[in-house]
Amino acid sequence: MNEPTMHDAGDGFEPAEMAPLAPFPWPDGIERVLARYERRIINHALANSHGIKRRAAVLLGVSRYALERRMVRLSRVLDREAVGAGHSFAAEAHGS
Repeated sequence: MNEPTMHDAGDGFEPAEMAPLAPFPWPDGIERVLARYERRIINHALANSHGIKRRAAVLLGVSRYALERRMVRLSRVLDREAVGAGHSFAAEAHGS
């Protein structure tokens, strides 16, 4: 029996739908890689809601409280990276 791959697992994932990834090996663990993607998604929602967290949360399908918890968690996971690169949710949401 062959095990299903991501392409044929029936989960809706197709290669064309996947975001581009850095080549292996990743210098960071999967937690940091996923956190960077999640931060990009949240920043996109914040930019599209003019920085209003309540509206960004609606776009993302979560509560404002859940969005704020995610932002705090991501800041902790990416703290070293954010300090070194000067990134923050507010700066990226406002295009700074």
